[in-house]
Amino acid sequence: MDNQDLDIKNLVQERRSRELRLRDSEKRYRDLLEHLPVGGYLTTPSGRIIEANNNLANLLGYDCPGDLKNINVNTFYVKQADRKEHLKKLDISHTFFSEFDLRRKDGRTICVRDFPRAVLGSDGNIQHYTGILVDVTEQRETERQLHKALVELETSNRERQTMIAKLESLSLLDDLTKLYNRRGFLAESRERLEKSQRTKTKVFFLFMDLDNLKWINDSWGHQKGDQALMSFSDILKKALRRSDVKGRLGGDEFAILVEESEGLTPETLLKRLQDKIDNFNRENKLPFQLSISMGLSFYDPDHPCSIDELLIRADKLMYEQKRGKQQG
Repeated sequence: MDNQDLDIKNLVQERRSRELRLRDSEKRYRDLLEHLPVGGYLTTPSGRIIEANNNLANLLGYDCPGDLKNINVNTFYVKQADRKEHLKKLDISHTFFSEFDLRRKDGRTICVRDFPRAVLGSDGNIQHYTGILVDVTEQRETERQLHKALVELETSNRERQTMIAKLESLSLLDDLTKLYNRRGFLAESRERLEKSQRTKTKVFFLFMDLDNLKWINDSWGHQKGDQALMSFSDILKKALRRSDVKGRLGGDEFAILVEESEGLTPETLLKRLQDKIDNFNRENKLPFQLSISMGLSFYDPDHPCSIDELLIRADKLMYEQKRGKQQG
């Protein structure tokens, strides 16, 4: 056998070897394609489907890959602009991933995530595209529902905060002492005065100022000042009946509206208050002592007046007492 025959034999063997490796490679490729847990494909730039696996066929609503042979991929795109945009990107980067909507055979729209790759031919041009499609419809719907829930939650929270702010502005109680605030005290007192006029019962009004609150705050801090306010409010609660109207009108100012009875007259109430204040000062080792200035006014159902008038009269008397203390 001459050298030429030997070269031909070697070429034939090399070709057969390459053909065997190619068939083996193609078998591995097809096995891999078919067993992918997602949709696998190979398409041309014009949109012809060259290869597809069962998962891709099922994803698009078909029974087998053969059903896709005569269908152009453009048919499945809900928005044709998506396909054009993808091809432009593959011309530049040759690989990327994106999400878009496809329309199945039954007309149902699904959202897919595409992982394509452009395969170049020997001439350097794109010969075909290969890749996988993943159905992310449920995931996107879950994300959409989550986003919707978050938006609704945020809206609900804003509405809740607005309602809380409105309720706080309409609150009838003082946050610190839990007595009526000015709004609550005046509203409740007006109703009591109307009742007093109907039933001809006597009512008296006591306006009080907690002495030296500014000095307590400046000397011992606002925490001690709050303690003084809460302590005095507790004294009022213990000295009065639950039915009596009790309020902190603001700052160091307190007021009560009391329906007079045989067991509770202005004299007995003033003595009871002073006794409880004295007991508090003896029993509590604080750097300050509680003291109040007060003014008393009376409501005559036969000559009715407003709660504002009672407040003005008592306020005047209270400040006269306070000035007397300061001068003394």
